[in-house]
Amino acid sequence: MAVSKEDLINSIVEICAKMDAKGWVANHDGNISTRFEDTFLATPTAVSKADVIPEWIITLDKSGKKIEGTHNPFSEIKLHLAAYNAREDIQAVVHAHPPFSMARGLAGIDFEVSIPEAIVSIGDIIPVVPYAFPGDSENDTLVAHAVNRCDVFMMAGNGVLSVGRDVKEAYLRMELLEHLLKIDYYARSMGTVMSIPVNDRQKLLDKRASLGLGPKELNPLQTGSTGEKEKAPAGNLNELIKEVISEEIKKILISK
Repeated sequence: MAVSKEDLINSIVEICAKMDAKGWVANHDGNISTRFEDTFLATPTAVSKADVIPEWIITLDKSGKKIEGTHNPFSEIKLHLAAYNAREDIQAVVHAHPPFSMARGLAGIDFEVSIPEAIVSIGDIIPVVPYAFPGDSENDTLVAHAVNRCDVFMMAGNGVLSVGRDVKEAYLRMELLEHLLKIDYYARSMGTVMSIPVNDRQKLLDKRASLGLGPKELNPLQTGSTGEKEKAPAGNLNELIKEVISEEIKKILISK
């Protein structure tokens, strides 16, 4: 059964309040959007998420242009559109600045998930997307590549972006990442963090796939030359993403 526009708007308002209560946003931080038929519903720019009410939610066309509402679109709508255009199954995008995730992104350290059930929920490697100047088209390319490999990821200097089949799922994926990074921070202060064996990680990833979770595209960052999935070295993930982008650019230049 199709979800009504009113229900979608209410879900956005609810998640705005949750993000504010958790301290994931300050000032005008954060933004949320969701698909509705051939349009997008989104939070407006320049408002505190604590203050968002249903009447403030705006309607955008497929290009991100406002078609209904009294407020204006947020400047990072292109990041959301890049995610939607990359995967048809994405129905909602949430962007915020959870402290532990934001800090990890600033440090540029990809996160290897070490809790079995969490791998089933969000995958085994959560990357940090390299920094790009705000507003540059490079950001859109980085987001498009990232969502074809995972459902939640950190952006160097720009918090976390998560996607889902609805706003709540996108929010919960971000919530789980923040929770795991907090645990990881405390664990590392006590000693060496365990790593789940490769074979076990693969079983958990297979379980994740069987539940219909995650991108349908096979993650090339976790694929070896034999076609079998291998653990991607967390420290090299950013470089691998850059290599993928570089190869795409070369293809475009050669074709001209």
